[in-house]
Amino acid sequence: MAVRVGFASIDGNIIDQHFGHARFWQIYDIYEDDAKFVEVRKSYPACNGHCEGGFTDLIELLGDCQAIFTVKIGEGAAQAVLLKGIRVFEAQGSLVNIISALIEQNALADLEKKEEDRATQQT
Repeated sequence: MAVRVGFASIDGNIIDQHFGHARFWQIYDIYEDDAKFVEVRKSYPACNGHCEGGFTDLIELLGDCQAIFTVKIGEGAAQAVLLKGIRVFEAQGSLVNIISALIEQNALADLEKKEEDRATQQT
């Protein structure tokens, strides 16, 4: 089973956006030994400067993701995302390198297990 992950990235190559300012999310399904690109999702920046709250649309856009990666996320936004069951990571760098590290280190195994449990409960 895959873990769906959103990366805040304008060009699809590097994580380069703050959560509240993100305009594009690269969505991937990460498997035990592979990753598949799903789609690019366009979002509208939730913040024009510093803000707390107002992330409902963005969180809904990422609602099927089990994790997101962004350059930076404020405490209030992180709490709102976490309350929806989405794990938050702050990171910078190449998507290829980060995805490779996630697979090599089996870093999302706990999220994969949660997704399997949730799917089992729904059947």
